[in-house]
Amino acid sequence: MKNKIIYDLKNKIKLNIKGKNINRFIIRLHKNKIELLKCIHKNKEEIDIIIYEKDYEKLKQIKTIYNVEKLNSYGIIKIKKKLNLNKYLILSIIIGIIILKTLTSIIFDIEIIYNDKETREFLKRELKNYGIKEKTFKKNYYQIEKIKEDLINKYKDKIEWLEIETKGTKYIVRVEMRIIKETKETLENRNIISKKDAIIKEIKAEHGQIVKEINSYVKKGDVIISGNIMDNEEIKESVPAEGIVFGEVWYEISVTYPFVYQETKELNNKQEIYVLKILNKNIELTKNKYKTKKIEEKNIISNNLLPIKLVKQKQTETENIEQVLTTDEAIKKAIDKGVEKIKSNLKEEEYIINYKVLNTNIKESELELNIFFSVYENITDYQTLENIEEN
Repeated sequence: MKNKIIYDLKNKIKLNIKGKNINRFIIRLHKNKIELLKCIHKNKEEIDIIIYEKDYEKLKQIKTIYNVEKLNSYGIIKIKKKLNLNKYLILSIIIGIIILKTLTSIIFDIEIIYNDKETREFLKRELKNYGIKEKTFKKNYYQIEKIKEDLINKYKDKIEWLEIETKGTKYIVRVEMRIIKETKETLENRNIISKKDAIIKEIKAEHGQIVKEINSYVKKGDVIISGNIMDNEEIKESVPAEGIVFGEVWYEISVTYPFVYQETKELNNKQEIYVLKILNKNIELTKNKYKTKKIEEKNIISNNLLPIKLVKQKQTETENIEQVLTTDEAIKKAIDKGVEKIKSNLKEEEYIINYKVLNTNIKESELELNIFFSVYENITDYQTLENIEEN
């Protein structure tokens, strides 16, 4: 086996010999101690032979009238030839493997899985102190276990359980925080009053005495649920009134909208890709390229001395829309804009009851609407009984 490997690596060449009396040429090779490794007779005047490459110069000196043509080469010489022909391809593959190996050894993202934002920020700061952060090389298993142990020991009163998982070029951090029972807040004796002028639509009282009826009109500051429990026009008991009051309140807003409507609309297609930036040229390392897109970008690898950097992009496909609207279309768009403006300030359980366009002002390039809204809204506010007594 070893001898075969050595034989295969030795430099050999295959030659085609043409001429009269080929056998005389073969005898001449033997006399000159040129080892004939293989001999294939094609006809009386043509033969293919394989010899060691070191004997080729000697063969050329004795070939005389015979025509000699190189057909192939074997061994180290053939390997060198192939390497030389493909040197740029091989170099590109080696560089690509080095870049890929480097990129897969770097952490580009850290995801902390926990509902509370403050807890996520707290963990992110602490992990950063231990080198668990973006654009750093991955920690090994033993380093991560040591970091977990240190954090749990450092915050015994806060952290119940902690797990750091490496997934590709990302750390996934899962945590279970200790539950600390909070003491219930002691409420002062108080009334529930109206926050705004409104018509009462719903009263959900838990403690206190309801002093206003559904569909009654109240002004800002009127008492709706009293903390004073009355009996025969005397205060029997004072308590902190608790409950929620919903009422119909009113708004009037002004909205303008252009007749020439332009919008860049975000579509549902999203992707995260890496982009190589060389001078002013961007090379996206992806096949699915969006024609128009919204981009959020983060540097991964950059150098102040070189005009090259690798960035991670969050891309959202977009569509550019341009319309020339009629008056009716512009009014509808303006109403929709007004509705969205009101809705953006509403909380859970609150909604628009009704709306009405009061007047329309048409200008050269836009129109202006005044819109009246009636809204179902939480009008709950509080007033302490001590303040009333002082007043």
